[in-house]
Amino acid sequence: MSNFNVLFFAVIFTVLSAISFSQKLNPETTDYRYWIYFKDKGDYKPGMQIEPGSEAYKLASAELTEKSLWRRSKVLSPENLVGYNDLPVLKEYIGKLKDMGLNPNAVSKWLNAVSIFAKKDKLDEIKKLPFVEKIEGVGYLDFVKMPGSVNKVIYNPAPTKTKYDYGVSYWQNEQIKVPMLHDIGVTGFGVTVGMCDDGFNWRQHEALNTRNVKDEFDWIFKDDSVQYQQQPNQIPGDSYDQDGHGTSTMSTLGGYMPGQLIGPAFDVEFYLSKTEAGASETPVEEDYWLEALEWMEAQGVEVVSSSLIYKPFDLPNNQYYYKDMNGKTTIIVRAAELAAALGVVVVNSMGNEEQTNPPSIVSPPDGEHVIAVGAVDSAGRIAYFSSNGPTSDGRMKPDVVAMGVDVYAAASYSFTYDTAGYSFVSGTSFSAPLTAGVCALILSAHPELTPAQVMEALKMTADKKDSPNNVFGWGLVNAYNAALYFGMFMSNKPEIEQVGDNQKISINVVSSKTIVPESVKMFYSMNGGEFQERLMVPEGNTDNTNSGKYSVMVPFDIAADNVKFYFSASDNELSKTSPYRAPEKFFYINSDTKKIEIY
Repeated sequence: MSNFNVLFFAVIFTVLSAISFSQKLNPETTDYRYWIYFKDKGDYKPGMQIEPGSEAYKLASAELTEKSLWRRSKVLSPENLVGYNDLPVLKEYIGKLKDMGLNPNAVSKWLNAVSIFAKKDKLDEIKKLPFVEKIEGVGYLDFVKMPGSVNKVIYNPAPTKTKYDYGVSYWQNEQIKVPMLHDIGVTGFGVTVGMCDDGFNWRQHEALNTRNVKDEFDWIFKDDSVQYQQQPNQIPGDSYDQDGHGTSTMSTLGGYMPGQLIGPAFDVEFYLSKTEAGASETPVEEDYWLEALEWMEAQGVEVVSSSLIYKPFDLPNNQYYYKDMNGKTTIIVRAAELAAALGVVVVNSMGNEEQTNPPSIVSPPDGEHVIAVGAVDSAGRIAYFSSNGPTSDGRMKPDVVAMGVDVYAAASYSFTYDTAGYSFVSGTSFSAPLTAGVCALILSAHPELTPAQVMEALKMTADKKDSPNNVFGWGLVNAYNAALYFGMFMSNKPEIEQVGDNQKISINVVSSKTIVPESVKMFYSMNGGEFQERLMVPEGNTDNTNSGKYSVMVPFDIAADNVKFYFSASDNELSKTSPYRAPEKFFYINSDTKKIEIY
């Protein structure tokens, strides 16, 4: 088994103009990329109410999953779950552009716009179309330099007292108190996470090939594989390390290979989006990220983890300046803010632009509702490369920090030719997925929380909450305290143990208040019958709040007897069920996979 002790880049991106390709390009004769915004969606006008049951509602909700609608219900009223932004862009408008020889590169329902390649002299013709609202240039991206050398930390062997064997990855988890949650059964189960990156070699790597990937899409070449690949339609095609960065960020968030690497949220469902092309001289535009975010939101993702940024760059045409880092200007931050308004927790790396004056804040971490994550080393010192705030409108950034120096991560087979390769990597690209994993753990414990509440839990339990600043934000993440911030919770994945002819079912109940032991119960239904209840008893390891493991013996086989079941508990303030929304939702054993699932 190879261990590649390589510092490879935190692939962070910078806004460049098309002129940056070659100073000799003539803006009058060169194709540039533009966003064309439309005034309406035909008969449907901006701001109109979409009435449930109407034809417009059916059209707008056609691509929205049940989980997406449920997640939206946490932040929107029932009559506003589906809106104008969900209606598709009118095909007739797109057709008119095609008639002019303009083929859309990307289509956005949220912006009611398409991106196209066009010469400058074509813009006047486009502006004359009666349905065109405005035209904006698309920001271009390119690689920035990787963080310079850092002081290598030789980690001590990880302790064996934890439930899982993290290998070297123990330290990046322990620094933010993740093992404490894993030990009591909070692992991200039931939460859906979306990731945007350069690609993901998840099918081959040992730490990723057992993860629950629900779907994947390459937004650059519009196919259903996010791995490195060479296909006839790919010009210039993928670079050799196309899926290197995403493989590492995905493993940082949710990889699983005991003894090597375990991510904070290894039990989540994944939706993966390839939005960044690594090929030389091939920039990637904001539109891929926006398309990916719209798709993943519709699938029901609850957390988005992204390690892509747009920075100010002093070249003419389509550039951003520090004044634009206000949470409102760039397309990418507008998309992130729209996603947050629909109930998605958006986590983004703060950037590797170093501590500068004026501040090195980039986008989308400039978003008010985007959780911007800076990087620290194993001693909690700020990484020299971690970008600083504030935003140009005076808001403090970053929000929190996590380890971003010598993070242990999977290395892609595409350039290691090893399905079990690992590397030490550095950059805010890796502190962000660690934090996104913690957000998934918080939602495991409290599925009812909104993005604003998740951000509040992170910030108000971080180690500099009493004196936040524009270097550390509110400080180092504390996953355990953040999960407890909104009160009592239960482990959301029960343990099942065969004991003779019976089965022992166990869960953990945790609170900073006093748990009422008589309230901890299991409810079960066999073969479609009524729910019956059984009192669960503590196993003797409870603390002074009665927090700890509770179990019950049942004289039947949960898997074989078509059983659905759930749990309830109360402290002196709250009552909870697991899974959330039980008995409408309940646990059962999938007869094919033999694994616990939530219905």
